[in-house]
Amino acid sequence: MLLDREVELDLAATALGTGEGALVLVSGPLGVGKSALLDGICALPAARNAQHLRVSAAPMERGFSLGAARQLLEPALRDASPTAMARCAAVANRARSALDAGRPVGERPAEPVLDSLTSVIEDMARDQPVLIVVDELQWADLASLQWLRHLSRRLADLPVMLVCAVRDGDGLAGHPAVQGVVERATHILRPGNLTQQDTPTLIHQYYGEAPDEAFAAACHQATGGNPLFLHCLLADAVRRDLRPVADHAEAAAALRPATLQQRLLLRLDPQAEHVRRVARAMAVLGDESSPELLSELGEVDSTGRDHALTKLTALGLTSGTERPRYVHALVQGTVAEGIPLEERTAMHALAAELLHRAGRPAEQVAEHLMALTAPTYPLATQVLRAAAGTAQGRGAPEVAARYLRRALMGSLPDSERAELLVDLATSERSFAPYAAVRHISQAALLCDGPVRRARAVVRLAPSAFASTLLPVHELLQETADALGPEDRLRGPERELALRLEARIRQSTLSDPEKLAGSVARLVGLGPEPKTGTVAERELLAPLLGAATFSNALPAHEVAQLGNRILEREPALPTHVHTTLPLVTASLVAADDVETLSSWLDAVQENAVGRQTPVEQALIGTERALVSMARGRLTAGKKQALAAFELAGAEHDEAFTVSSMTLATCAILTRDDQLADRLLAVKYRAQEDPYVWSGLAMLKGQAKKGELHTALGYFLDAGRRLEQCGWLNPALLPWASAAAFLHLYLGERKQARELSELEVERARAWGAPGPLGRALRVYSHMIEGPSSTEVLTEAVDVLHLSANRFELCQALLDLGARLGPADGRGRAALRQAHAEAVDCELPWLARRAEELLAEAPPDREAARGQLTRAERKVAELATSGMTNQTIAKELNITCRAVEKHLTNCYRKMSIPGRVHLTAALQELDR
Repeated sequence: MLLDREVELDLAATALGTGEGALVLVSGPLGVGKSALLDGICALPAARNAQHLRVSAAPMERGFSLGAARQLLEPALRDASPTAMARCAAVANRARSALDAGRPVGERPAEPVLDSLTSVIEDMARDQPVLIVVDELQWADLASLQWLRHLSRRLADLPVMLVCAVRDGDGLAGHPAVQGVVERATHILRPGNLTQQDTPTLIHQYYGEAPDEAFAAACHQATGGNPLFLHCLLADAVRRDLRPVADHAEAAAALRPATLQQRLLLRLDPQAEHVRRVARAMAVLGDESSPELLSELGEVDSTGRDHALTKLTALGLTSGTERPRYVHALVQGTVAEGIPLEERTAMHALAAELLHRAGRPAEQVAEHLMALTAPTYPLATQVLRAAAGTAQGRGAPEVAARYLRRALMGSLPDSERAELLVDLATSERSFAPYAAVRHISQAALLCDGPVRRARAVVRLAPSAFASTLLPVHELLQETADALGPEDRLRGPERELALRLEARIRQSTLSDPEKLAGSVARLVGLGPEPKTGTVAERELLAPLLGAATFSNALPAHEVAQLGNRILEREPALPTHVHTTLPLVTASLVAADDVETLSSWLDAVQENAVGRQTPVEQALIGTERALVSMARGRLTAGKKQALAAFELAGAEHDEAFTVSSMTLATCAILTRDDQLADRLLAVKYRAQEDPYVWSGLAMLKGQAKKGELHTALGYFLDAGRRLEQCGWLNPALLPWASAAAFLHLYLGERKQARELSELEVERARAWGAPGPLGRALRVYSHMIEGPSSTEVLTEAVDVLHLSANRFELCQALLDLGARLGPADGRGRAALRQAHAEAVDCELPWLARRAEELLAEAPPDREAARGQLTRAERKVAELATSGMTNQTIAKELNITCRAVEKHLTNCYRKMSIPGRVHLTAALQELDR
């Protein structure tokens, strides 16, 4: 199938259709599809009745005089009919003699020889039109070219079409003999590259299936739609089993097919030395190419450079001379890989030096240093470190790490190596936390003095501590001891001491004794601890976490200090690599998330284009926690699931945090499928108390059909948390689930005791969300009027909470307890339904609807609430009219009818149309 050549074929068909002689020239650069277009012309309907003579010239045949002419005419003479041979025997004999006669290469054939060859064509044209096709005209021998020029002068009087293809930029294309034929052309066809719309069709031919849009776009971008390049790329992709899907798009675009490399090198090898030099220099420099740099790197003067650029452009490999570039990255990469390794390495070293002297950005210079076996350039380390800083600043830590690893390959003094290791760890903490910890540990050994060691150690992301086997805690403590206590230090050294203490305290939150010490440290800072510096805020975060986990301070005090920290803390995505995520955990537990929500919105806005997948996942998890604290479980689950999938198992910290957030979602929404998915994962930090307890609760959720087994898991989760001194019921709702399981097993006493303990702890904490939940659960553990009183208190408390999910559950329980016949019960159910709809909790909304369907009409409320329009629509509906008929009767839309009826159902507490007649009768009594 010939793609995107309709215009060229139409022109050729028109020329063939006239029945008159013509010379059609097909020209273009390498790979544009000239030969394929010749095939298409030969296959045109207008060419079916013509006698086809075709030859493809080759460089090695230029030494055979009339070689191309022989290949054109000999088959025709051999296959001619006896009648034709009898008629033109004399002409044919002369032609054979001319073709057989040996003559020196380059000698012009005598005029009679040219006439005899042309006479053969004239005689053929008496029987039928003749189509002569010459591919690669520039490689034909001189004698054949002279004959073709001779023939072209006679075409006007003959039904003969001569079609010649010439490759742009070829050294022989400008030869006078070739130009002598070209200048006689009556039609010129210049096929271009394929459009992006045609590329998928070609891919379909290779694979037998339609490609993904991303795959087709990547292949088109890599090749620019050049048919040859695209064919070579696809053939290599098929050979490597790359499927035409989005996941393989990047790999396919990066291919450097050997067949294409061979074709390109064959085009470059015959060129003059200065052309090859410039081609290689441009391949090495890439987008940094400039005429001046090309001259220096290619070691050619400006005249030779300009001539080379003109030549390369004519070959279709490059574009322009002012800002020279290869037309496609595929061509550039292929030419670069064709340079011998030793020469290419030397060119990259010189390119780095030239770019650095020219003041180019560090990353441009660094890319060339990366191509060297070792950065031998004197300023290589400085350049690579500067490039890493730029990459880190634009949110590309993996690129920064590449530069720093290369810089570390050089011979460096210990102090400089330590600094590079610290920078490398800072980059790696976003995607390789274990490597970051290892490199900080190495840097600490090379640092001279406690201050430099402290500067290195505080770069450690605290979240990486739990999942590494390296002695991080010892390293932190040894560094802090060497630096000394913060109350004896001043300025930057005091800041380092505070940041070290922050990390030590975060790493010991699961130690009950150290947990109590952190609470005492917080209390010792006074009612308004300082929050003016980064170090002071970083220290307060784990201290707040200790007070929250241990339930040692009331929620309102924790929330007040947490919000003060956020007021001073810049909303940057890098906060996830510090202790500050503990502030998020504390504010969520304290049921105070308004300031936190706004701050995280600002973080998200500031993170656009700068955050790594790890940062995106961690920030997404924080936002999920806020959504869940507001009772928006559907939104929270969606955010946590996105973070979970974005992090992937290779980013353990983000993966674990998002997993545990999802675990809470699964437990609260009773999503067994999600629980099973989370349990199938292997977590590196399984000994972390929060992770261990979360997994135990998931196992309990999964075993809910086996009450004793499920209860054991939930109680195990609670015991593990209490072993650490984590007594806050806001952390994980293990006690609520365990109390209900005791109740289902008939163990009301144990259920009541466990629930009473949860209420006691929740009252001590004081946050309305956890307290309201604990009271709601406790109301199920007791009987009699006091049960309703406790449930009423739960509803009152939860009206003060941000958590609408807990409020909705309490309202549903109260409505069910009072009954839908009770006015207060109906009101609670209606509010529960509204909250469920608003929070996208369909299972709770359905439960509210089921209970309201059992309620009698509220006549007094409905009388005052039904509008005149609603009453009229309801009356017509009871008469048997359809919605469409009612709309026509009242001259309103069907949608308006539906809305009026829905309002009637809600106001009269009925489930639907079948109850409408009875409800209206009740209203009229």
